[in-house]
Amino acid sequence: MCNLTSYFKNIIKLFYSFVTISNLCIIDNEYKTKNMKNLFTYFIILLCVSSHISIAQQVDRYANGYFFHNNALPSKTVITYNDIEGSPYLYKEFSDAIIYSIDTQAVKLPLRYNIYTNEMEYQLDGNTYTIGNPSIINKIMLGEHVFVYLKFIGKGGYFELLETGKCFLVQKRAIKYNPPEAPKAVVGSTIPPKFTKETDVYYTILNDSTPVKVENMKSLLNTLSDQKTSLENFIEKEKIKNVKRENLIQIIKYYNSL
Repeated sequence: MCNLTSYFKNIIKLFYSFVTISNLCIIDNEYKTKNMKNLFTYFIILLCVSSHISIAQQVDRYANGYFFHNNALPSKTVITYNDIEGSPYLYKEFSDAIIYSIDTQAVKLPLRYNIYTNEMEYQLDGNTYTIGNPSIINKIMLGEHVFVYLKFIGKGGYFELLETGKCFLVQKRAIKYNPPEAPKAVVGSTIPPKFTKETDVYYTILNDSTPVKVENMKSLLNTLSDQKTSLENFIEKEKIKNVKRENLIQIIKYYNSL
């Protein structure tokens, strides 16, 4: 695929040449009559070719979206949650995401992450689909988040990739559905159904080994036992007290630097 940047650079160079020759033509009228028309014609042709390439790239990205759609084994059945309090999504609204699949080029599509169903939903031609074949996914970049599909942790699912290196750190989000409850004597009315956020779960994956769930600081240090002393000193120095997200990222980043 042609590089638009190089074409635009050529346009700029030609434009400056056009201006320079225009100035010379003021001095040399004969040069003007023989060369100006040809130069202007070349300039217009180059603009047209560049516009054609830009359109071709847009069509190619559009075609890639359909190619991905066909490989994703999409399901058009997307549940709506209008009568349920809360949201099952990371972000309720669709956002432009870049989807890197194994067999195709990167595709940019509106997407949102349904944490409750553990599915990625995307839009194409005004319809909403779910990715029915997540095994084709290499990674998904949704805003500042990077997601990977790991089928070897639990029942499989989408995990946010927090750190990479000799030790990978991934995060699994969870949302629970609470069904409606019948009226109680004290309350006197039906409690509507709602979604509630559950505690996120973190896993370390060391040297392509089996993923290990981070239970607490002790379990983390046991997993990273080859650098246990250095990590203990680092944790004490940074006054890290728990295994919250930001602390885990800090610890694993330091471990990968050793």
